[in-house]
Amino acid sequence: MRRKEWMGMGSILALTVCVCIILWAGSFAIAQQESALHRIQRTGVLRVGWALWFPWMRMDEKTKKLSGIGPDVMEELAKALGDVKIEWVADSWSTFPAGLQANKFDITYPLGITLPRALACDFTDDTVREGMTFLIKKKNASRFKTFEDVDQPGVKISSTLGVNTDLYLTALFKKAEIIRFKLTPETLMALVLDKVDAYGGCVGALMDAMKAHPDTTMIKGSFALAKNCMAIKQGDQIFLNWLNLFIADMKETKTLDRILQKYGLKREMFNK
Repeated sequence: MRRKEWMGMGSILALTVCVCIILWAGSFAIAQQESALHRIQRTGVLRVGWALWFPWMRMDEKTKKLSGIGPDVMEELAKALGDVKIEWVADSWSTFPAGLQANKFDITYPLGITLPRALACDFTDDTVREGMTFLIKKKNASRFKTFEDVDQPGVKISSTLGVNTDLYLTALFKKAEIIRFKLTPETLMALVLDKVDAYGGCVGALMDAMKAHPDTTMIKGSFALAKNCMAIKQGDQIFLNWLNLFIADMKETKTLDRILQKYGLKREMFNK
């Protein structure tokens, strides 16, 4: 009789342990699935991945302070989230999706939509649409009038590793040699120092480069379209929905336009 009682008590104990494990696992899963939106509000910290790209993201070499369209928009985002603190996390264009997946940061901006990136992260509605073209030296303007002129044997094109422009350059320009650099400033300097014949990039960045280097000009037209968005970890629909509302509000209140105008840019830019 006692044996049966012990067996009964053992079964109840085992059942209780199983229930506890299931409840713990469920609680753990819920914690794991916490939206970045809720975590940011809970911790008071917004982690932003960044990389240099003028005029979107600059760094003062002395103060190490970031400035540009990206920081201005992220500051507006931090205010809308309840005046949370921004924690800047340095990364690179080629590893932004991996950084989001690894939870190194909550968001990065701007990031152009591409199919490979969309396999690893989610994109918001676009904030800026701009064409992609080439920056060349004015002295070579008669030589490079069209994109076909650039895509010729012996022509060297500079591109930044991992950017959306590089994806389209690889797909569309088969004859020219594409030389890739890790950082955007290096990509530009390759043209400035005549190490390459053309620098492939988005209109906004090339317009900014022309201000600093008046001996350069852009080839008219666009060989591809860039949609600059905010990117977050894949599958966080709560945060994605809220960010799209935030972007819509930025457009309705003209806040986004004011920020872009500060740097001489617009929401749509094509070098026609």
